[in-house]
This record gives sequence, structure tokens and C-alpha cells, in this order.
Amino acid sequence: MEENEFSQLKSLLNGTWHGEGYAKFPTIEDTAYTEICSYEPDEETNILRFEQKTWYKNETPNNGRIVFWDTGFILLKDTDVLLISAQSGGRVETYRLQEIKDHRFFFDSVDINNDGKTIRSQRIIHVYDSYLDYELNMATRQATEFQNHLKGSLKKLALQAKETP
Repeated sequence: MEENEFSQLKSLLNGTWHGEGYAKFPTIEDTAYTEICSYEPDEETNILRFEQKTWYKNETPNNGRIVFWDTGFILLKDTDVLLISAQSGGRVETYRLQEIKDHRFFFDSVDINNDGKTIRSQRIIHVYDSYLDYELNMATRQATEFQNHLKGSLKKLALQAKETP
């Protein structure tokens, strides 16, 4: 990917997104969740910081509690676009952008640490108009079939003025 293409990616993702999603996998209890996700580019470098936070949305005692919290960076390193993710459960993943098609970005895992269960992971991010849809697909040692784990649909919130230090 060239620097100009990465600038387009930063521009598409820039902002705060809010919506809902659904988690399912053979090793967990299915659940709906609400989510807020933010992407903040560094205008001086080829780095985009992100934070994703989700809360249970169901009829259980967990309703309103945090399901998942993820933070990291999307960055251009040489000719590769990498997504580096540090998750609240301790897992750290590195993904490489494999394909871009119709504003869909396909990131495949190249390194997974602090998690002996997950053997493959993929994130697909689709940005259009003021919407962002995503999927997280994975395989684990217990559920070896590569399958969908998370699916969410988010809407971009209005941009607010940012204060300069």
C-alpha cells in the first residue's frame, strides 16, 4: 500500500462510531452488545489509533457490563498496513491488510500472543457513507472451523472540535 492509499484509509475511519453488534461462537453464550469505537489519526505520521469498547445488551445480570475492550494502532510499515490490537483479556494480535475491495479492508492475523486458544483471526472493516460494518472471524483449538465470532454495524457520530494542547 502506498502512503496516499493509507491517507485515504485514515480519512475513512477517522472519528467516533456507535452502534450494536452480536457475538457468537461455540465456546461462548451468544449475546448482543452495544459499542463505541473511535479512530484518531496522527496527522504527522502514518498511524491511526483506535479504541473499541462493548457492553452486554441482553436480559442477564451482565447487561450493561463490559464485554470487550480493545485498543491499538493501524499503521503503515514499509509497504504493509498492520493492525496491532491489545485486548482486555490479555491477547495481543498483529494483523496484516491483505485486500481492499469496495471500501472493505481485509486484515488477517500474522501473530497472536498471550492466548493459547486462538489459532487464526480475521477482521473485515467496511466503511460506506457514515456507516461502518465489521466482522471478526476466527478459529480456536476448541472450535477449529474458521467462522464468524463478531458482527457489528456502527454509525459515525458528528465530529466535535478538538482542542490543541
